[in-house]
Amino acid sequence: MATRSASFEAIILRSKEVPSGARVATLLSAEEGIVEAFVFGGGKSKLRSLASPWHYGRAWIYRDTAKGLIKLTDFDPLREYQGIRGNLDAIAAASFASEFIIATSALGGDWADALSLVSDALATLDEAAARVGPQAALNVDSRAVDRAVALFTVRALEAMGMMPDLDECSSCAGAIRHDAVHSYSRRTGGFVCPHCLEPGQDAILVPPGVLVWLDAAGRKPFVEAVRVGLGNEASAAFKAFALDLARKAADTPLKTLNSGLL
Repeated sequence: MATRSASFEAIILRSKEVPSGARVATLLSAEEGIVEAFVFGGGKSKLRSLASPWHYGRAWIYRDTAKGLIKLTDFDPLREYQGIRGNLDAIAAASFASEFIIATSALGGDWADALSLVSDALATLDEAAARVGPQAALNVDSRAVDRAVALFTVRALEAMGMMPDLDECSSCAGAIRHDAVHSYSRRTGGFVCPHCLEPGQDAILVPPGVLVWLDAAGRKPFVEAVRVGLGNEASAAFKAFALDLARKAADTPLKTLNSGLL
């Protein structure tokens, strides 16, 4: 019988069926980064059920180096984030987080920070569903979901060193006042002051509330930060420029963004 050759805490980012009928689970751990492992067994297999997207727990894998095979032999879930699964907005947000982490090879190899960030994002999305009351399976705090998506992206880009400076105009290098409206240029992927915004430029107006929010909430732990409210206009702008930056940072098109669910 095959022996367990490694054990670590991980999040299941994705699971998919392959032509052979087996399932492949994509795991993220602080110790080994992104690992793709086969999950064998029939449709009613307990392991298949446990190895579901966004389950966090301890994984045991077996490596057959001769065959080039990695197999998930057991998974003990510690948290299952049940609230996410009952709402399309939360599912879309969690799917985006998983896809972005996979597309960027776990933030360029910063495995521990990637695991922490995804864990925080999932906890926040789960809370957003639970906060609405007894019908949590059917509802979600959509504004909290939007803040979570945007903040996840900003912190991921910061970890990779790819977040443009919000305090400096990318055109004139002048300081951008936090109490003034400025803009994000989709063409350049940077922020510009009102004086440098060209007529007809494809840009997103960024209300001052976004920078004020980032100043107030951005230094807090992720779950606490998302609890800080943000006006609808500012929230929409924050999410819009964050997702555009996510598209630019990924090496491949992101299906979750192209689907329009976010």
